Amino acid sequence: MICEILVSVTKYHSAILQPLFISGFTISSFLFSMKATIITTLKKDVYDTDEHKKQIEQRIKHGVDITYYESLESFSNLLMKAIYLSFASSILNISLGFVSHWITALICLSATLFSWWFLLKAMIQVQSNWKTALKYAEKKVKKERDTNFDTNSNKES
Repeated sequence: MICEILVSVTKYHSAILQPLFISGFTISSFLFSMKATIITTLKKDVYDTDEHKKQIEQRIKHGVDITYYESLESFSNLLMKAIYLSFASSILNISLGFVSHWITALICLSATLFSWWFLLKAMIQVQSNWKTALKYAEKKVKKERDTNFDTNSNKES
């Protein structure tokens, strides 16, 4: 029973070996090329806003040991881990993956799944940051609208 499962895993890995290599290499290359843009945009749209600075100052007042860009640095590190792991899984699949044995198949598949896990965590973090950026932008627009409304009301009076 276990031998049949291991043989099936080995055959399955052999069948998807090239797509695993290509996807790992493509994902790592894309993320590496976009990392600076993503981090810079998030810094400007989220972490450099007055709203974020106020939230951090409140947390510091309540005794939390945190810096203004700590979570951005954490996200940057997570993104780099996703890049490294995607590239590493790609290399494993193209090198070790050609050895048709259940152990190598499990190593390669595990590395791929592990890299996908970090990629998923990075995607969730990006989504969370963009939600925050949009929330801050919405507050800014409302504040500007209210200010313009008050200015126009005063002119009419």
